[in-house]
Amino acid sequence: MTTWQPLLDRLTQLKTSWPAPPWTWDARFLTVASSFAAELEPAVRASAVLAFPRGWTTKSLDNAPPEFRALAERTGGLRAGQRLLGGDPVTSPGLFGLWWPWGGNAKVTLRIGVLDVAAEAEPLPSVRALFGV
Repeated sequence: MTTWQPLLDRLTQLKTSWPAPPWTWDARFLTVASSFAAELEPAVRASAVLAFPRGWTTKSLDNAPPEFRALAERTGGLRAGQRLLGGDPVTSPGLFGLWWPWGGNAKVTLRIGVLDVAAEAEPLPSVRALFGV
């Protein structure tokens, strides 16, 4: 088993239960991404919590670990309605999610990535393969 296997296992659970394919690759943030209609939000949240037991909003970001606060800054900061999600601190500590509603709140995009990992470094090739992007 690789050191990344617990993280990949969490993402497999998320992908298997995800109600809103397809997935795409977002090269800007080195993340996989899926956009979904706001009506699917309850089912999507139930799926997302399988990989992301932690989360922060604009009001709670000061309580996030420093590496997550730095990520929020690098990606433009959190705005109202946006969330920064985090993986389990033991099994998938570097896993992050960017939950970004679109203007008008008719759609939401979830971007999933791994903190401080280059595009060609593991586990990103494995994550991309898992999501077919």
